[in-house]
Amino acid sequence: MAIVWFSLLARDLLQVVFSGTAIVPDFTVLALVWIAVFRCEDATPLFIPAFATGLFWDLRWTALPGVTSSAYILLVAGSAWAWSHIPPGRRGNPILFFVWAIAAHGFSSFLPALLSGHGLGLHSPLVSQQGMALACVLGLTALFIRQGRTRHD
Repeated sequence: MAIVWFSLLARDLLQVVFSGTAIVPDFTVLALVWIAVFRCEDATPLFIPAFATGLFWDLRWTALPGVTSSAYILLVAGSAWAWSHIPPGRRGNPILFFVWAIAAHGFSSFLPALLSGHGLGLHSPLVSQQGMALACVLGLTALFIRQGRTRHD
């Protein structure tokens, strides 16, 4: 679970550095998806860290506590549920992991914007955030491929 807290700290520090210029990708979502995929049989220990990191993020950066927490919990539950219903032979598919991670990041990024109505449109900072998240997810998919190869060898 240390990776979840480390990802929250890294995102917070980078958000301070890039304040006013860009929105940093949500590393916490990517860490939660990573852990939920590999622990899809028993994801219940992830709910408390997901809620706590989301609450810390909300209290630090947003005005409405609980929005990010609920998005994180929904993503952990959805990731674990969806990944556990995939046949074991298909779980090592990197394209499936890539699409799932991008969709999870998009959901967690656009949920607060949809609820508040701010930041929507082609020239919004959310578009640049998704572009930066694409690079992060590509790196995470490379780690997924490596993890799958070492796990099956």
